[in-house]
Amino acid sequence: MSESELLVAVLARFARLLPAAHELPHIVDELMRSAVEVLAPGGVTVALSPELSPDKPHGDQHRSDRSDHFGGLPEELLDLEVCQRDCARGPGVVAQTRGAPVTVTDIGRYHDIWPEYASIAVQHRISSVAAIPMRLDDTEVGVLSLYSLRERRWSAQDLSVATLLAGMATGHIVTTNLVQRHRRVTEQLQHALVSRVVVEQAKGVIAHAKHTTPDAAFELIRAHARRNRVTVHAVAHGIVELGLRI
Repeated sequence: MSESELLVAVLARFARLLPAAHELPHIVDELMRSAVEVLAPGGVTVALSPELSPDKPHGDQHRSDRSDHFGGLPEELLDLEVCQRDCARGPGVVAQTRGAPVTVTDIGRYHDIWPEYASIAVQHRISSVAAIPMRLDDTEVGVLSLYSLRERRWSAQDLSVATLLAGMATGHIVTTNLVQRHRRVTEQLQHALVSRVVVEQAKGVIAHAKHTTPDAAFELIRAHARRNRVTVHAVAHGIVELGLRI
């Protein structure tokens, strides 16, 4: 298979599989896999912007799990992304700031400006790096980074293909993020609607039992909730579903 045929095959798979995934890890994995197949680097990483990272379960908000933010092939290259996040410097940081690819042929020459990053790169025997920003309009999604174990002069074609792959992934990530936000808003609105219905039903029950107005009934429900340090919805649920009387 020629290089152009391989690229077409990868892009077709990318376009076909990702819209149904609806999960950031799937998109990141496909991006890295595609970059490896088409560009044959020695490794590849993807660093997502923090606001696009998956939501953590309740109680895990402070858990430091780098898999929530990064993807790497091989995984040990994630050390380079964690370093850039912690030190706020490196080729990926520059690429994201400039909004343009940054290429490095010999990382050893950058010890003065990126000492921590260059040291870790040497430990992993990385010689060359290409960092491609993942951005759609004003939305910063992250950075795709390609690595080579030997000195590699990244060609215009390399950067063009990498930018194309990163752009496709960026579009899917932005779409997925919007879908997830809309889903959360819908769930919140649905919960609010259900709560409102239960409270209105409870007001009717108490108003009838106390021979008073709905507004007065609500004040009784709210006062009961305060005395018992529970929510108004909990009291209303008890009245409607459990026969609670106040």
